[in-house]
Amino acid sequence: MTGDEEKGRRRVNESRTERSERSKRESKTTTMDEEQCYYNETIAFFYNRSGKYLATDWNVVSRLVMGLGITVCIFIMLANLLVMIAIYVNRRFHFPIYYLMANLAAADFFAGLAYFYLMFNTGPNTRRLTVSTWLLRQGLIDTSLTASVANLLAIAIERHITVFRMQLHTRMSNRRVVVVIVIIWTMSIVMGAIPSVGWNCICSIRSCSNMAPLYSNSYLIFWAVFNLVTFVVMVTLYAHIFVYVRQRTMRMSRHSSGPRRNRDTMMSLLKTVVIVLGAFIVCWTPGLVILLLDVFCANCNVLTYEKFFLLLAEFNSAMNPIIYSYRDKEMSATFRQILCCQRQENVNGTVAEGSDRSASSVNHTVLSGSGVQHHQHHQHHQHHQHHNEHSVV
Repeated sequence: MTGDEEKGRRRVNESRTERSERSKRESKTTTMDEEQCYYNETIAFFYNRSGKYLATDWNVVSRLVMGLGITVCIFIMLANLLVMIAIYVNRRFHFPIYYLMANLAAADFFAGLAYFYLMFNTGPNTRRLTVSTWLLRQGLIDTSLTASVANLLAIAIERHITVFRMQLHTRMSNRRVVVVIVIIWTMSIVMGAIPSVGWNCICSIRSCSNMAPLYSNSYLIFWAVFNLVTFVVMVTLYAHIFVYVRQRTMRMSRHSSGPRRNRDTMMSLLKTVVIVLGAFIVCWTPGLVILLLDVFCANCNVLTYEKFFLLLAEFNSAMNPIIYSYRDKEMSATFRQILCCQRQENVNGTVAEGSDRSASSVNHTVLSGSGVQHHQHHQHHQHHQHHNEHSVV
């Protein structure tokens, strides 16, 4: 009995040892599979694995989408180039807020270039891309869109500072403006380059996104949350500005002879805030939401609406010049001079035809600390000197 028991225990121990070794081999094999990198695989491999459709031939719809995309990106580049030229040639725009607007136009111009590159490397042409060129294509778009959002945030912060200091332009030096611009582009380039330098799913195939088959789900979560937080910050800043100006306008209307003027200023501010926030919400939120749904909602068919929402986000680069520039009549007059090849006149102070005298006067009144006195002072000088100031919110 003792010998039989020892043999039985020996067989049990051998069986346990075999199972343990088999489990280690299986675990090692699974780990090797998970850690295997696929840098030499084709783009079709990643698309097929994610279930994302990869076209083989050009059809009518693909050609129409490409034609529309090229048209949009050309408009984006031309419109933003016009903004940059206008700010450069008109000395009235040589203030920090306009430098930030020029940088916003530069970011949107870069977005147009990135989108132009995308148009010639999409559809059936996607199959010809390597892993590196695919990451480059997406990285250019991520960089440009991040730069646009960061510039919008910088403009919101600048407006918040000027309003609460009762100024129309910040006293920030040109050197500080350059530092802000460098920070914006450095952050944008880093955000766009992160997937190319390692934060992707090429060596972790199970974490690949469905919408962006070479991107890691964790990176898409990070990128979407980053932009949504930026959006919330912008909403908070502009809401704070609106509440402050409204309260100040109501207080001043009790002591000023121009309540209608104050009311018009409040409505102008409200319209600008609604346009800025509305454009951002309409253009960005749907795309950011489907990025999160792609990760957290396995049953959501996000690929069906992907191209529409991402294209909508790109339209924001075309809308920014309209929102931030065409509302300024001085900017519009400069546009006409550039497009008509007219020589700019009265650079040193006289108001050009079509410039917004009333808006400048009204905003001086609202943001100053002495409503009536400042208004009278402005009336005394408005025929002799232009204040070189435009309110941009």
